[in-house]
Amino acid sequence: MIPVPVSREGDADEVLNYFEGPLDAFLVAAKAIGSSAVFVMETVLDEDHFYYRFEDVPGEEDDEEAPSVLEEIDLSIVLPSLSSYKARLGEAYSFFLMAKGGADNLCFFHYPEWVEDFEDEIEQAEGLAMLSRRRKKKP
Repeated sequence: MIPVPVSREGDADEVLNYFEGPLDAFLVAAKAIGSSAVFVMETVLDEDHFYYRFEDVPGEEDDEEAPSVLEEIDLSIVLPSLSSYKARLGEAYSFFLMAKGGADNLCFFHYPEWVEDFEDEIEQAEGLAMLSRRRKKKP
C-alpha cells in the first residue's frame, strides 16, 4: 500500500483529491489507484493575464439607465518589469492533471518555475493600480 498525501476540495457530490507532492510521486500515486491514463489541461499565458479590471466600475449596478463602462488597466504600464513576461505569451502557464482510478480521482497542479515570480509581480501591480486609482478619485 502506498500513502497518498492529498487535500480535498468540493462538495459531497464532487470531491477532488489534490495531490500534495512532486510530479513523479503523483504519477506513482496515479498508478497505485489503478489509473491507466492521466488527463492534462494546459493554460497558456495570454494578454488577459496582464490586465486588471476594477471592481467598482460605475454603471455595473442593476441600474439599466446607467451606461456600462469597462475600466481596466494594462498592469505592465503600472509595473514596467512585467513587460519582460510578455515574451512568454503563448507559453504554458499552468498544467492541471487528473488521474481517475476506480471510484476515485487524483488531481495535480504544476506551474513552471517563473510563474510564482510573475504572480507576485501581478499582485504588486494590482495593488499599485488600486492605490493610484483611489488617489485620483479623492477630491
